[in-house]
Amino acid sequence: MKTIFIVDDHDIVRFGLEVLLKSKSEFSVLGHAGTVQAACSAIERWQPDLLITDMSLPDSHGLDTVRAMVKAQSPRPVLVVSMHDELIYAEQVLGLGAQGYLMKEKAQALVVHAATELLMGNRWVSPQVSAQLLNRMVSSRLRKPVGDFARSAPQALMSLREVEVLEKIGRGQTTKEIAYSLELSVRTVDVHRASIKKKLGLRSGAEVVAFAVSRL
Repeated sequence: MKTIFIVDDHDIVRFGLEVLLKSKSEFSVLGHAGTVQAACSAIERWQPDLLITDMSLPDSHGLDTVRAMVKAQSPRPVLVVSMHDELIYAEQVLGLGAQGYLMKEKAQALVVHAATELLMGNRWVSPQVSAQLLNRMVSSRLRKPVGDFARSAPQALMSLREVEVLEKIGRGQTTKEIAYSLELSVRTVDVHRASIKKKLGLRSGAEVVAFAVSRL
């Protein structure tokens, strides 16, 4: 029997995921946690075969949460189940060492399948994200965006650092605060902001802020 641990700060989400996962007789849910600190302690104690975690917790947010969960769970797999836009975050989450990304709105239909894939040693993302990753690979070889998907989702070409800056913009941080937290110069943050605006096809800093807030 494969063991699973769930990290989310909402009781109803934890309960719902547990019910879905227990529908598969090969799965055993060891328990739940609502913070990174509690999760790390539980992971060290139980060493679950699979960790399922949200990205937004009371003591950590976004990619920082993913880093902490991957480090605590390594080398066992991590599935991120989040409300954050998969077209922005999935590739970055995989790049940080997680093995799967699933939007919460799709969890009821897909979490059992995604968990099964990860426990078999595979990775899992939605077909749309798979297309994004393939397009990025082809684009990097040709040095230009390819196909309708690239034109409809320029955020697919954002770097990890740009996603981090966008995330912090959405949380209301100023350029100086972002520079301090990421250990960058103010000018470097400004360069990232300009690049984000260009890649997303936005016209102003206000539109960048509005977009960032809408994706949290």
